[in-house]
Amino acid sequence: MADHGAIAEFVREWGYWAVFVGAVFEGELVLITASAFAAMGHLSITRVFFLAFLTTVIVDQLLFWVGYKVGTDWIIRKIPKLEKSRERVFVLLRKMDVLFIFAFRFIYGIRTISPLIIGSAMVKPPRFIIFNILSGLCWASVGCFLGYTIADVVADGKFDAVPAIVAITGICIILLGVSILLYKARRKNG
Repeated sequence: MADHGAIAEFVREWGYWAVFVGAVFEGELVLITASAFAAMGHLSITRVFFLAFLTTVIVDQLLFWVGYKVGTDWIIRKIPKLEKSRERVFVLLRKMDVLFIFAFRFIYGIRTISPLIIGSAMVKPPRFIIFNILSGLCWASVGCFLGYTIADVVADGKFDAVPAIVAITGICIILLGVSILLYKARRKNG
């Protein structure tokens, strides 16, 4: 369980660097906290969003390429407890590959290793790139929205962000729908 006070202090002290670190690792709480700081005027929500989005997409793309070119046996030898996560990711990837590629970023405990394993499963690079970008947009949008909204509710004492919730949900549904359609079209064509 994360110490929320420590996360807030980390973001307060390190600002955009904290967002960068949070986007590299499983840092949803860092993104949400930084977005709350943005709502209070300490950071720019635009910068928080773009930094989180670009960092998560680039890091996951690099991890994908490592998995694609080298595989995952090297990391399992160094960290044997990751074997269970690797098997879990392979099962999820086989059952629902497109949905998993889109959603791995939201699954606690396997987020960081997932792109390595997806790459080692020899998923075609253009396919991963498309879903990685769409998923990164959704992840950064949801995290920024939650943090900004939470801070707004705390500051104002009321929740008046229903249109934003509808918009962000719509964006995520559209991105997921586009992902599925692209997958089906690609599968149909060969």
